[in-house]
Amino acid sequence: MPNTPTYPQTKLTGVILAGGRATRMGGEDKGLLLLNNKCLIEYIIATLRPQVHNLLISANRHQSRYAELNPGGRVLADTFGHYDGPLAGMATCLQEATTDYVLFVPCDTPFLSPHLAHRLYTQLIAQQADLSVATDGHRSHPVIALLKRSLLPSLLKFLDTPDRKISHWYAQHHIAHTDFSDIPDTLLNINTPQDLATISK
Repeated sequence: MPNTPTYPQTKLTGVILAGGRATRMGGEDKGLLLLNNKCLIEYIIATLRPQVHNLLISANRHQSRYAELNPGGRVLADTFGHYDGPLAGMATCLQEATTDYVLFVPCDTPFLSPHLAHRLYTQLIAQQADLSVATDGHRSHPVIALLKRSLLPSLLKFLDTPDRKISHWYAQHHIAHTDFSDIPDTLLNINTPQDLATISK
């Protein structure tokens, strides 16, 4: 994979989704948890910022802290529901983005690839898809995805229903499944205190 991205970086907005309740983490704000004395989201910001035109954070709490960690980028609370799942944060950020494509990642994936955007975009274009979702060879990671901003009206219509399953909305569109099976650890997410303790060793 070349060091210099060949995708149109200026057409991509990056979004870090940090708006959940993190119930499996005991309610802790996962993006602000420390890994080797650095917040999880700091690892993601460092990796994602060079890959995108601008970087947003979707967060429903500790917004001032997130703003400190993402200077020059906006921090947005859900405007569609409250703690209503990743689709609510995605809708808010799709609405605010000004680029053609929006790259979403969760706040608990500190080992993302520096070529994440390149791979997702390449497959989206090659397959003439509406969105590109990362897979590790065994399962998909639906919140690590590149979406066309033009999907916003479809998402808003979906959010008018009681359904909040991201897979159900994705199924309405042409999906490119982008293979990261050669670097599956880059998709690793930290859901529980045990996960964090294991990775910190």
